[in-house]
Amino acid sequence: MAEPEGYSEALALLENLQMSTTHEDLLPSLDAVLSFLQKFSGEDLDSHTHGFVECGVLTELYKNLTQGTTDLQLKVIMVLAELAKSEPVRKECVDKGFVPVLLNMLKSTEDITMATQICRALGNICYEHDEGREAIDQENGLPVLLDLMRSYLKNEDPAASRLRLTACGYLLNVTNTNDKMLEKALTEGALDLLEQYVWQHRGDKEMCNMALLAIGSFVDTDLCQHKLQSSTLCSTIVSLLDTKLSDCYENMILELFISLSEIDDLKDILADTNLSSHLIRIIQSNTGRLDDGSQQTVKMASDLLVLLLTGDKSMEVMFSKGEGLVFVETVKWLESDSPHLQLSAALAIGNFARRDEHCQKLAEQGIVEKLLSVITAQSTPEGDITLQHAVLSALRNLAIPVSNKSILLKAKVIEVVLSLMWSETMAVVFKLLGVLRMLIDNQEAAAVQLGKNREFVTRLVEWCDVDEHAGVKGEATRLLASLIKNSHSSEVMRNAVKADGIEHLVSMTVSEHVVMQNEALVALTLIVSAVLEDVAMALKQSDLTESITTILQKEDAIPEIICNTLKLTKIICTAGTLKEDIATSGIAGLTEKLTNHEDEKVKEAASSLLTAIQILTTER
Repeated sequence: MAEPEGYSEALALLENLQMSTTHEDLLPSLDAVLSFLQKFSGEDLDSHTHGFVECGVLTELYKNLTQGTTDLQLKVIMVLAELAKSEPVRKECVDKGFVPVLLNMLKSTEDITMATQICRALGNICYEHDEGREAIDQENGLPVLLDLMRSYLKNEDPAASRLRLTACGYLLNVTNTNDKMLEKALTEGALDLLEQYVWQHRGDKEMCNMALLAIGSFVDTDLCQHKLQSSTLCSTIVSLLDTKLSDCYENMILELFISLSEIDDLKDILADTNLSSHLIRIIQSNTGRLDDGSQQTVKMASDLLVLLLTGDKSMEVMFSKGEGLVFVETVKWLESDSPHLQLSAALAIGNFARRDEHCQKLAEQGIVEKLLSVITAQSTPEGDITLQHAVLSALRNLAIPVSNKSILLKAKVIEVVLSLMWSETMAVVFKLLGVLRMLIDNQEAAAVQLGKNREFVTRLVEWCDVDEHAGVKGEATRLLASLIKNSHSSEVMRNAVKADGIEHLVSMTVSEHVVMQNEALVALTLIVSAVLEDVAMALKQSDLTESITTILQKEDAIPEIICNTLKLTKIICTAGTLKEDIATSGIAGLTEKLTNHEDEKVKEAASSLLTAIQILTTER
């Protein structure tokens, strides 16, 4: 079998180490091993450390660690730290029993350099290695580390800064992705300690970045999220952005806060800091730069702003009655050359528009026209789908308040957004349908305008049949029903019939959502009241009587649904093509039972329908 790569050189160095029996010989032998290992990294290091381990270097190191003098022990630990950078060696270190020895030394040493190297070795042993973490936990190693960190928090020795950096790295490695160790560290006060480290040494960029990484490893745990709500840590981290070294911390802080901003309560905490103004500054200082780093920073900062805006309190703070810095800046971004800033602006406006009073102010300030300009620029086959989606979301929210509808209609929102009606992206279609449905609500002229557009109605009915996207299917059918209800137009109704839209309205009458059921029943009632002869055959082919039977059989149907069903049925009794279906469907028996319903309106409607059915039966 071929010798492992590096085996010969490792063997020679190890033999030299084994032959060294005096203190004077051992130190240079260990130095030679250390210098050899420090030449390699990654896979090269793995192959060369393998040669050492195969030759028995760990046994030799353990002997010298447990029997040697302090300066010899230090050198051994430095070699061990280098070896443990290699993933295969970590388990060997645990199996050889190094962890208890190192922790005992860490507890007793008062030497900063020794403590630093022990933290390096233990940190490397437990890096992405749960067996190493478990070995440290068995020796109650976390409290030892945290006590060490506390003792050196304010130490002004020049070597102490290196120890603090290494200790933070060790804490990160021993806890990262390990739920048990994370919880133990939090219980032992790690979060407060890291906050003190960040604040006390905010001028030490390496240590602060390592501390922020360690904090970031905790934020996904429930315990950390709970502690953060009563902690000043978020404010302390934001304060780093006030320092001269803020540029060094920006990306780390952005990553950390992006994780934290997923938590609703923490959005409110962050809203009470000046984070948002820092984000605007970061975006302004990096916008226009073409390097990847600056563009990534802009993306992260703008993404974080949008995430913060999803919180109610933070959204109010940043809107500040339409005068907030974030609001003012995001509006400017709509005209930016940066597609991502345009996207962030549209998303931000959609969030600001969650309140009716905000919507009114936004519309008054000409935001609608700016959004429409973006849509116009993007309504090409090469248009940015994500941006289309975001702008449509914002327009939908702006269209909800009654007072805004006329403003949006006057700005020709319908005409502009219809440029996207041929989109094949269902997420965009879904938002488009939402905008249109909000706009025509109680707006007769707009509903007539849209409903008379035969090309659009045909396309709308196609969307009613999109089984692969339930949201589009439902929203399309609701918009079809809304066109009928709000237009009061026979022409619009006939367009719906000609486009084969009736079957979809009939299907919606048995929807699991009561609101959708009722919308369909109202629309069908209006159609049969106005153009019964045109729609009768379509109703028969859509098995309307079967749907009616299903509704009337439901014991938990609400009175409003029952009444509207009964009224619809009474009207269609006069349709020749449907008389036979009604007479033989069992509707009469179900209606008779409803004449004893506890709701008076249901009883009245049932009696009226029963009379009509009896006349119908007599005519047969």
